[in-house]
Amino acid sequence: MDAVRAVAPALHITGFRHAFAGAAALAALAVLAWQALAPPDVPAPVASVASPAWAARANEHQRVLAANPRSIGGRDNANARTYLVTQLRAMGLAPVVQPATVRTSVTRLFGGIHHTIGIVHNVVATIPGSAPDAAQRPALLLATHYDSGAAPRDALPGAATASALLETARALRASPPANDIVLLFADGERVGMLGSRGFVEQHPLAGRIGMALRFDGAVDGPLHMLEARGAGAPGLAGWMQAAPELRGASANATLAWLLGDAPHIGPLTRLDAPVLLFGGGEPRAADTAPRQLGDAMLRLARAYGAAPLAPGAQAAHVYFSLPIIGPVHHAAWLVWVPALLSCLMLARAWRGQFGEDGVLDAAQGAFGVCFLLLVVRVGTWSWDHELAAAGLAGAHRLPLTVAVITAGVFVAGLYLLRRSVGTAATVLGALAWPTLVLLFAAVFLPTLAPLLAWPLVAALGAFTLLHTRWGERQGSGVRLLVLLAGLAPAASLLPPALRDAWILLAPGHMHVPPMLMALPMLCFASPLLMLRGMAAVAGALALALAACLALPDGAAAPHEQAAEPGNLEGLVYYKDMNSWRAYWLLPQQPLDDWRRDLFAGRAKPTVFVEVFGLRSAPQWYAVAPRDDAIAFPECFILRNHVGKVRLARFTVRSANRAPHIALAMQGARALRSRVDGVTLSTTESAWSLSLYGMQDRVLQIEIESEPNEIFAITVQEHIPGLPRHLMPAGAHDVAPQVGTTMSTDILRFY
Repeated sequence: MDAVRAVAPALHITGFRHAFAGAAALAALAVLAWQALAPPDVPAPVASVASPAWAARANEHQRVLAANPRSIGGRDNANARTYLVTQLRAMGLAPVVQPATVRTSVTRLFGGIHHTIGIVHNVVATIPGSAPDAAQRPALLLATHYDSGAAPRDALPGAATASALLETARALRASPPANDIVLLFADGERVGMLGSRGFVEQHPLAGRIGMALRFDGAVDGPLHMLEARGAGAPGLAGWMQAAPELRGASANATLAWLLGDAPHIGPLTRLDAPVLLFGGGEPRAADTAPRQLGDAMLRLARAYGAAPLAPGAQAAHVYFSLPIIGPVHHAAWLVWVPALLSCLMLARAWRGQFGEDGVLDAAQGAFGVCFLLLVVRVGTWSWDHELAAAGLAGAHRLPLTVAVITAGVFVAGLYLLRRSVGTAATVLGALAWPTLVLLFAAVFLPTLAPLLAWPLVAALGAFTLLHTRWGERQGSGVRLLVLLAGLAPAASLLPPALRDAWILLAPGHMHVPPMLMALPMLCFASPLLMLRGMAAVAGALALALAACLALPDGAAAPHEQAAEPGNLEGLVYYKDMNSWRAYWLLPQQPLDDWRRDLFAGRAKPTVFVEVFGLRSAPQWYAVAPRDDAIAFPECFILRNHVGKVRLARFTVRSANRAPHIALAMQGARALRSRVDGVTLSTTESAWSLSLYGMQDRVLQIEIESEPNEIFAITVQEHIPGLPRHLMPAGAHDVAPQVGTTMSTDILRFY
């Protein structure tokens, strides 16, 4: 083994000057990582967006749209739609309200299919292009949504984006680009992107779209690019040229799919055109004009509006941002080039260092590093609860401390392993594990592969070059530059990727994936072993510190809302047909004085067996006065026939005109189901259905099950707000739509 080690000498740096040069070079890596983490410079908005008149109009739009939540099917949703139509008509456009009944189904993770049917009202307008043949050209789609959630805190998100799109339409109307511009203010996006689906499936303009830009305000932080579908070089060029300050990475789009409620392109992917999704950029107060959002939106619209658009999706590209350079992209298949090249260089380096009889040395290095990675992961398990809490709160101090300690332990372990098996075995053993992860990612997660592909090929390339005859003849300074060049891609790509993964996933109770991502990233500290001395440890810790310092310092309030007295958003007035009673319900939480009076006689949350059964979650509950002005769901059983199958037919109608009606089948699985004679499902599964915007329409539902099964259908109407006249003293000044009123019934089929 001593002979083998002699073949791969470490990079010797002797003397004070060389040591200082090494420390400075390692500091340069840390600076490069910090530069990659630094927010981009935002250009000053164009004169039209910077004008006081633009801000005044945008603020007025926000004030009107954010006055109340705009949930689908509600009165405030209709008011917002009327306002949008009025504003577009005042610009000289001819907006059209597109009513559409949309159906969608989602297979749940733990079994069952959830169906959704909603009646949406999209607002669609067209700005004619200036080119003589604009009507024959593919059009550019600018899309956002005007609906919101039902809670008062949901009123502000999305209002600024809709306001910015209104003002963008005004500017484009005054000076139209060559291509036609289609404006889409979608409805029902917060309940399954129903509006986008309705536009794609039912609107005649969907077939003309040659490029689509979607803007979603339900994202915290500055405006950035979230996702791209069907976008190749032409589709991404407009973004990178017109708004390069809008950073984005295709890896983040893949990670966002781990969060079910994260914004995504959704049904717009079914357009035969490239689609880009931008998120964020909304101010946290309704009286602050969204200048950055409006300026970037206008620049993007002008860039794509003037570009020749070709119908059809393009070959997929991956994209990421580099320090100083900004966003870059390349074809997705190109990631296989560095992946295969890394495998070849790793195999050649192993053979060159250890020869044909060096299997034992190679195994010692690889499995020694594997043991270190396991030690690091097991060591962080004791902090799992604290890290989860820090992720939910948006705090960074604890993750920073854990990251620095983890990096220090891992690098110290590498030094100990080097004493046992040598530098070459340790470095190559460490880089072998990212190579395996890269091959897996290239096959199953190609958008994540560039994060490892380019750093890995650079690190292995530097190692290989330093151990050629040319490399061995060079002085310490040149060899040091080669080593730093090999680590530069890792310093540029990995820290922001880890930062983005933490910020994206940790607030959603998913702090483990970023920690697992950090394990192969730690392996890129191994080439620093070629520098003797503690400078390598300091350099590795500096890289980890630079990555963690970018984590948010505290909980970021996404959109500041006025504090509601008593925090009543979780309070439910529950009117139950089966018990002919009404109840106050509240999830588990500490009680203030007036809520303690409301739930008097209960020392702690308990399971409400009589209404929700033994398997329900503990909650606060108390009997409430029954408000007869709130009607029960009008449900009538029309047929309950048992033959080869059990056929259940019934009708549902909401006399309350509830914007949301939820139905769930309990006790059996549906074989087939139909709504108003139209097939809803044909696969045996657990069955549930959400209805949105049905007003007081009568729906006829049929469900088939096995003949020997009996089941129940629970019908729940969800109405924003609480009966104010029944509210306890001290809670009469809350916002009208705080809390939820639910009216329920159960149909049983024996």
